[in-house]
Amino acid sequence: MNIRNVAILTLGMLVTQLSFAQDKLRFGLKAATNIGWLKGTNKTIDNKGLTMGFGYGVMGEYNFHESYAVKAELLLSNIKSKMTVNTPQAFTQFPTTDTISSLNYSYNIQYVELPIAIKFHTKPVGNMTYFGNFGFSPGFGLNARASIDGALPQEVADEDPTDFKVNDTDGELFTVHDFDDKVFLLRFPLIIGGGVEYKMAGDTYLQGGLRFSNSFTDIFVKDEAADGRNNYLALSLGVLF
Repeated sequence: MNIRNVAILTLGMLVTQLSFAQDKLRFGLKAATNIGWLKGTNKTIDNKGLTMGFGYGVMGEYNFHESYAVKAELLLSNIKSKMTVNTPQAFTQFPTTDTISSLNYSYNIQYVELPIAIKFHTKPVGNMTYFGNFGFSPGFGLNARASIDGALPQEVADEDPTDFKVNDTDGELFTVHDFDDKVFLLRFPLIIGGGVEYKMAGDTYLQGGLRFSNSFTDIFVKDEAADGRNNYLALSLGVLF
């Protein structure tokens, strides 16, 4: 067999494999709303309620078995949380220093998330298919902003400490000496969830799901006393083609 015939045979095999793979590949779009909170792992930080964020992006699936698939996504997500710093905090405004017994922060961190999971799904029941998934979702922070609220010293309140970049000291008109509010912009959680798909027409499916994202990374790594993880529960809706 000459080189030309080998090349033709190889090309034919590649085309066959690609056609076969295309039957197993699906892509789509999704949007999600999430309810976030901050889990303090010591007495320095307490969660101060639930907050609502959002996310959107693209997703893809590769079905390597009639009941199993690898699912990957690229999402832009806003994860919000509220917390109270329980230890007394000192604010410096030259020439005075004020102290407050507790401090309330509201955080809004924007991440690029890359969820990768194994998906387990049932056989179609009419137009419906049910699924569960488990995996991990590394996230990389793009922007971190925070607000301080509560009974602040008047000198601090006059500086309007709201919606400021916590990882950027430039332009920050006040200083908190006893708590480093800068955040670690790498997030690594495990994810678990499930949902349902509805076949609309042809190869188009409407997908709804619920996901719990449980982070293992401390967002306050620069503060030796504070320790917290931002988690969320997300409800999503998407379309697969």
